[in-house]
Amino acid sequence: MESVLELAIWSAMTGVILVLICVAVADFLFQRSVAAARSVAFMVLTGLSSVLMSGLPQALFAGLDEHMLLPLKAAFGPLSGALALTYLGLWVRIADEDRLVRRVVSNVSLLLVVAAALLAAAALTGWGTREQVLATAALVNGVSAVCAAIVALRASTLGDSLARWMSAACMCLAGMVAGLYAKGLGISAFGVAGLGAWASAFTAICTVAYFLVVIGLTVQRNRELRRIARLARGSDDESLGLPSGVRLVTQVDDAIWRSARVKRECLVVAISVANLLEPDLMFGTRAQMSIVTALTARIRRVVGFRNVVGLYHPRCFVLAVSAVQDPRRATLLTTRLLSALRLPVRIKQKAEGIEFEPTVGIGVVRLLGMGHEALKVMNKAEQLALQASQSGGILAVHWDRDEEADASAHAVKAE
Repeated sequence: MESVLELAIWSAMTGVILVLICVAVADFLFQRSVAAARSVAFMVLTGLSSVLMSGLPQALFAGLDEHMLLPLKAAFGPLSGALALTYLGLWVRIADEDRLVRRVVSNVSLLLVVAAALLAAAALTGWGTREQVLATAALVNGVSAVCAAIVALRASTLGDSLARWMSAACMCLAGMVAGLYAKGLGISAFGVAGLGAWASAFTAICTVAYFLVVIGLTVQRNRELRRIARLARGSDDESLGLPSGVRLVTQVDDAIWRSARVKRECLVVAISVANLLEPDLMFGTRAQMSIVTALTARIRRVVGFRNVVGLYHPRCFVLAVSAVQDPRRATLLTTRLLSALRLPVRIKQKAEGIEFEPTVGIGVVRLLGMGHEALKVMNKAEQLALQASQSGGILAVHWDRDEEADASAHAVKAE
C-alpha cells in the first residue's frame, strides 16, 4: 500500500506529463509539421509508459487488472526507447556521416521494436511470470538508455555543443528507467518503509527533468533550423556571429585534433567568393552583410551544426569538417556546397529585390594524422579556392602526416 505522499508525487509527475502532451498537441495543430508530429508521438508513448510503470493507474482505479496492463507495461517501454533513439539520431544530424551512430540508431531501434513485440507476446501468453517480463523489459530499456548516451556523447565529441546537454538528459533517462522499473518490481527503497517517498521523488524528478531537457533542446534546434532556412533565402541581414581571426584558427585546430583523436580524416575547406565586393559599389556595405549572411546559412544547412564555419577574410569562408569517414561523402559534401552557393542571392533594396550571383571557388585540404598547423592548412585551402574560382569548381589535395600538401590537386567541376 502506497503512502499518500508517494501518490501525491506520482500524481504531480503525471500532471506535468499531461501538460507537456497538451502543449505538444497544440504545437502540432498550430505548425502541422513533421517535427511537431514527432514531439507528439514521443510525449504520448514515453509519457504513458512512465505513468503506467509508476503504478498510479492501479492505485487510483482498484478495478484495473494487472494482467491487462502487463502487456502494455512490457511493450511501451522498449517502443518508447526505439522512438527516442530514432529521434535522437535525427536530432544530432550525423547518422549519415558517422558509422557508429548510424549502426547504433538503426540496429538498436529495430531490436527494441522486436523486443517490445516479444515481451508483449510473453505477457499475453504467460510465457513468463510478471517479474520475469518486467525484469527483461527493464534490461532492454537500460540498453536503450546506454545507446542513447553513446549517440549523444559521440555527437558531443565531434563538436555538437548542444549534444553535451543531451548527454545530461540521458543521465536523467537512466535514473528514470531504473526508478520506474524498480517501482514496478517492488524492489530497492520502494519496499522499505520511509524510503519509498524519497525513491519516488528521485524517480519523478529524473522523469520530469528528462522530458523538459529533451523538449527544450528540440525546440532550440528546430528554432535554429528555421532561422537558417530563413536566412538562406536572403530574407534577413541578421548576423550569424561567424568566428574570425585567432578564434577561427583555434576552432579549426580543435577540429583537426578531434579528427586525429578518432583516427579519421578532416576536411579544411576554403570558399572564395570573388565578386563579393561588387554589390558594395552600387548598394553599400549593407548589401555585402546580407549576402554573407545568406551564404553562411546555406553553408550551415549543408555541413550541419557541429562543424566549424568562419570568415577568414571578407571574401573567403573557412570550414573544418571533422571526422570524415567515407571519402565519397567528402566529395558529395563539397559538390553540394558548390551547388548551394552558386544559387542567386536576393538583395532587398527598398520595394525591389536584386539578385546577386556569387562567383564561387572551393579549395579542399584533406588531412590525416596529427601535427598539422591550422593556419598553414587554411592558407593552402585559400590558395586552392582562389585558383578554383577562375573555373567555378573545386580543387582538392591530400595532406598526409608530416608531409606538405601534394602539389597535384585534382579539380571537380560542378554541372
